[in-house]
Amino acid sequence: MKVKPEEIVRRFQSASDRFRLILLCGPNVTRCQALVEEMVKPLSHAAERVDLTISDISDNPARLNDEANSASLFGDKRFIILRLNSGEAVRATAAIENLLASETVGDPVFIIAPGMGDKTALAKTITAAPDGLIATCYETTPEQAAAAIMTMAKVEGVRLSREMAQDIAALTSNDLVLARMEVEKVALYLDATPENPQEADADILLLLGAENDEEDINLLIHSALNGDAARLAQELAAARAQGISEIGLIRIMLRHLAKLAELRSKVDQGRNSDSVAEHPSVFFKEQKHFKRQLRIWSSAHIARLIERVLQLEIALKSSGQPDQVLLEEELLLIARKAASGR
Repeated sequence: MKVKPEEIVRRFQSASDRFRLILLCGPNVTRCQALVEEMVKPLSHAAERVDLTISDISDNPARLNDEANSASLFGDKRFIILRLNSGEAVRATAAIENLLASETVGDPVFIIAPGMGDKTALAKTITAAPDGLIATCYETTPEQAAAAIMTMAKVEGVRLSREMAQDIAALTSNDLVLARMEVEKVALYLDATPENPQEADADILLLLGAENDEEDINLLIHSALNGDAARLAQELAAARAQGISEIGLIRIMLRHLAKLAELRSKVDQGRNSDSVAEHPSVFFKEQKHFKRQLRIWSSAHIARLIERVLQLEIALKSSGQPDQVLLEEELLLIARKAASGR
């Protein structure tokens, strides 16, 4: 079944036992991620989460169905999240078709496949499946972002004006993953819950500093991708002192890498890297960083980076090591790689 992105959460949650495979595709990677996180939020309290990538299933097409039909260590329900980078959906076709063909209906499988189109043979197969659900996520408009933020706030017990929802959309560049983090930050500050809703005023955004937080994180990301190890060390020290959200940084970095990949593909088609980086869609303060990174990173290396950062997010949720240590090790490794490619 094919539905609109704004309908998929309600459609799944109203009949969660009906669907065994839910796929989010299209160019908007952060919205794909945000919608899946919204769908699994009720499940995460009582079910085990299993994260997979293409490397887990490409050589073993039965693995996806096996995971969906395996009991957790304690016999609880599970849900599977499969992340596919651009171009990987074709390699996952056999595993997905094997899952849909299985006579045993296991736990739900959520697939995040940014870059995959909804006109492909695989998308049509999922659309036709009675227990398949698919939505295509295009770039979010300011109006769509504000409406989604209003809904997020209601779920968290925060009363927002439409003007404030628009302010949050602007601060987060219509990125619904980042917007959700801001809404959750506001709810935590106000001690708001659905049972005890609280009113939020515009001054709270200035107090919590959404814009400055993201700017600090961007400096960290640019230091790593530019291969500037000395600056990265300074930014990491500042981040330790101030405290940052490791998951938040990863999601901002994924958004940046998706943009970098899009620009790099234009360079691969013969366009000049400097002129590509000066496109109006690139914030003028960041153009110098994009110019540098387009010279350092090839399309293949960017794709590998995205895969590594996704794996890092999984590690942060499952590893016993401190999140800060894992994150810093990966950023320093990226900086060394970038420095060697300058």
